[in-house]
Amino acid sequence: MSSETLRLFIAIPIDEKWREQLIEKSTLLKSNLHFQKWTHPEDYHITLKFLGDTSVSKIQQIEKLLNNVAEVTDPFELRGKGWGTFGSQTSPNILWASVGGDLNSLTELHRKIDDSMDGLFPRENRVFSPHLTIARRYKGKDQLKTSIEDYFPDAIESVISWSVKEMKLYESNLQKKPMYKSIASFKFV
Repeated sequence: MSSETLRLFIAIPIDEKWREQLIEKSTLLKSNLHFQKWTHPEDYHITLKFLGDTSVSKIQQIEKLLNNVAEVTDPFELRGKGWGTFGSQTSPNILWASVGGDLNSLTELHRKIDDSMDGLFPRENRVFSPHLTIARRYKGKDQLKTSIEDYFPDAIESVISWSVKEMKLYESNLQKKPMYKSIASFKFV
């Protein structure tokens, strides 16, 4: 058994048109909001389950389980929705973009993954809150006095929607940019 580990997570890649829109909007935000770390655009994704440091010897089993989930999952529609923060409203930890669309199918996919990994990885204890992390650790000298939406009130809801047809197993390397590398894809039926 190999003692080598990889930092892994399961996620949905986002549509290229939404990525372009997020790049445009986050560029506007960067001049007004001073976060310590902005997510590289190639790293944008919607996390389904974080696996953490995982033995390389488990990857084949993980891939088999994810393939089983993909085989019983139909494609579904998502769209960009809005913006928000986690943590203090005046000095947030995370700036995120939310998703709308068929959230029932997205939540069901999350549940199926969690169920399939039961016994191999800990179950999620918190409510699934699908989002895309844009930036981390607000470091502005002044506290935020308005909501994120106030920076572009005319463009909260994205008109871009896309069909989610796959999920991916990603490796995370915190020393690289982009940090995330897809190591396997699982197409929905």
